[in-house]
Amino acid sequence: MTPRLRIRLRTLVLAGALSAQQATAPALLAQQARVDVTTHPGERRVPRRVLMPFVMGAAAALAASAYFVGSAEDPVGSCTGPSCVLPMSIGIGLFVGYLMGREMDQAFALRYRRGAPVAPTAQALMLEGEPQWLAVSAQRGAAGGTGGVQLFATDGAPRLLARRAVGIRGIHGVALTPSSVLVAATTGLYEFAADSAIGMRVRDGDVTACTELRGRHVVAIGERLELSPPPGRSDSTWRSTSAGAPVRALATDDARGVVWVATDSSLGAFTLVGDSLTRQSSVRLTGGVRTVRTDGSRVAVAAGERGLWLFDVEGGTSARVRFVWTGTRFAYDALITRERLFVAAGGEGLFVLDARAARGAVLGIARQTGFAVALGEQGDYTYVLDRTSPALHRIRSDFSLR
Repeated sequence: MTPRLRIRLRTLVLAGALSAQQATAPALLAQQARVDVTTHPGERRVPRRVLMPFVMGAAAALAASAYFVGSAEDPVGSCTGPSCVLPMSIGIGLFVGYLMGREMDQAFALRYRRGAPVAPTAQALMLEGEPQWLAVSAQRGAAGGTGGVQLFATDGAPRLLARRAVGIRGIHGVALTPSSVLVAATTGLYEFAADSAIGMRVRDGDVTACTELRGRHVVAIGERLELSPPPGRSDSTWRSTSAGAPVRALATDDARGVVWVATDSSLGAFTLVGDSLTRQSSVRLTGGVRTVRTDGSRVAVAAGERGLWLFDVEGGTSARVRFVWTGTRFAYDALITRERLFVAAGGEGLFVLDARAARGAVLGIARQTGFAVALGEQGDYTYVLDRTSPALHRIRSDFSLR
């Protein structure tokens, strides 16, 4: 092969690579851009080992054609004319495209190795700071973390309402009541009026979790569960009950008057007996618990590296393990919504499991929600907190899995 032919071949290969890079650049920029509303339903994926050979072959053909059209020199040598270089360029483009496509398909299969890709249509609200905790009610929602608590509307497309607790550091969780916002932090429990910036510390101590049961605040401070006095009573004494181990998460079933208390070693059910909380049952679990959720008949515990625990509730207060699912590297949060069980798995995305199955059957996994760390539900919609963007994504709970 003559030196002149080598130069021409290098030119064709570089031109083909540049064309492919330019073709993919808009997609990369769109993926990195922050948008307020995402409306891209899922589509059937064409294998890249089939698509990329055509892309690279066409790019090589165009580059070779452009070179010969613009060249006025006579071909010199045995394979320097269009009849030889053009087929060779297309062949090289097809081969390189196949190799690129195969690598893309392998990366795609590895990325979705635990579930089929799904693409729910989402509405996104950009946030500030580093939110990690989420609470959603019929009136409003709250996303808390570094930078305070950001309130948003839940009566349609999410929109920001106000910010609270901007100067509070070490936020461990948020909860909503009909008239206020509760913030659990290392310096105590704070309560802010929902319709004004007025707030105050209502309990001292390192509060790791907070919730509300029938109009009374329940907070976790170390191993203690503390219950606020009934509204309107002159007695300001908080009732304390030992959970036996440091409490990591709380969830309430207000209809049955039950508080589910999760530690790193057990899941317990507490009810109001007289004027204090009393343990009714306990079941063993292991793992670094992050959140606990219940829909009345089931309890889901997101246990970080230990995966997800799903319990069936019998008699309102007795929990029995149905399955333990370890299909993700880290389970940040879980949410039971009708026939589905959503799992916020950080960078792996949002897993959709079958909440009716006897085992952890994965129905799909969505990547469009970013680094999913917290979940909430209101009406027909599920809210997903994306820590990296940061953003709040609102999707229909019954979105299509096809």
